[in-house]
Amino acid sequence: MDHKSTDKVFQTAPSAGPADVQTSVKSALRTLHVFEFFLQSRRSATAKEIAADLNIPQSSMSMLLRSLKDHGYLDYNEKDKTYLPTPRVTLLGAWLDRGPIRDGRLIDALNWLSEETHEAVVVATRIGIYSHYIYVVPARGNLRYHIPIGSRRLAATSATGQILLSHLDDREVSAIIRRTNSEIKDAQIDLKKTLETISAARTNGYAFSRGKVTSGAGAIAVTLPHSVETAGRPLAVSIASLLPTLEKKEAEFVKKLGMVSEQIAG
Repeated sequence: MDHKSTDKVFQTAPSAGPADVQTSVKSALRTLHVFEFFLQSRRSATAKEIAADLNIPQSSMSMLLRSLKDHGYLDYNEKDKTYLPTPRVTLLGAWLDRGPIRDGRLIDALNWLSEETHEAVVVATRIGIYSHYIYVVPARGNLRYHIPIGSRRLAATSATGQILLSHLDDREVSAIIRRTNSEIKDAQIDLKKTLETISAARTNGYAFSRGKVTSGAGAIAVTLPHSVETAGRPLAVSIASLLPTLEKKEAEFVKKLGMVSEQIAG
C-alpha cells in the first residue's frame, strides 16, 4: 500500500463532506477496537481472526492492519502472517497514570479474582446513561459467555451501573433514569423500584443485577477505590456469571470483590 492510501485511514481532507467524516470516524473506531481485541486476547493474530472477532470484512481489516503496521503501531510476522501491537502502543497512555494501573496492581488483582472464581471479571465506568466495559478477564470455567471489551449496558439496570449510580443522590439518579426512558424506546425502567434497588446497593456496598441484561445471567459489582484512576473517575468491578452460581456464592463473591479493592489500595 502506498503512503497516500495509508494516510487516508488517519486523516480527513480539509474539504471532507459528511460521508468522508463518517468514514474516518468508522476507521478510527475500528482502530480502537483492534487494540481492544489484543488487550483481551493477549496474543498475536491474523487479519482473518481479528476480522471475524470484530465482525468486519476481512478486506477492510487487512487494509487497516497494514496501515497500522506502516505507521509503527503493529508488528507483522511474515512467517505466520500475524500482527501484534508494538511498544509505541504501550507508551500511548503511560503518561496518564502513575498509580495502580501503571504499576500493575489493578491487573494483578483482577487476574487474582479471575483465578479465584473462574468467572468473568469486568471493569466498567459510567458515561451518560451507560456503563461501559473498559476491561474484561474472560471466564475460565466450562460454562461461559463472551463479554467483549467496549460493551455497554444501561447504568440503571446493570450491576456496574447501579453501584456507580449509588454514589449519586436520588435527584441525580432520577434524572438519569428519566433520560434513559426518554432516549431508549424499549427501556421502560420503573423509577421507584430502581431507586429502591440503588438505595439497597448504597447500603450494602454492592449491586446485584439479576437477568436484566442476559436472561439467566447476572453480575455482582462493587466500586473500586478512587485512587485507581489518576483523574478520580469512578470505576466498578464485577463478577458476571449464571444466576444460580451468583446466588449460591453471593457472600463469597462480595468478599472477594472487597479483597480486590484492598489489594489495589495496598
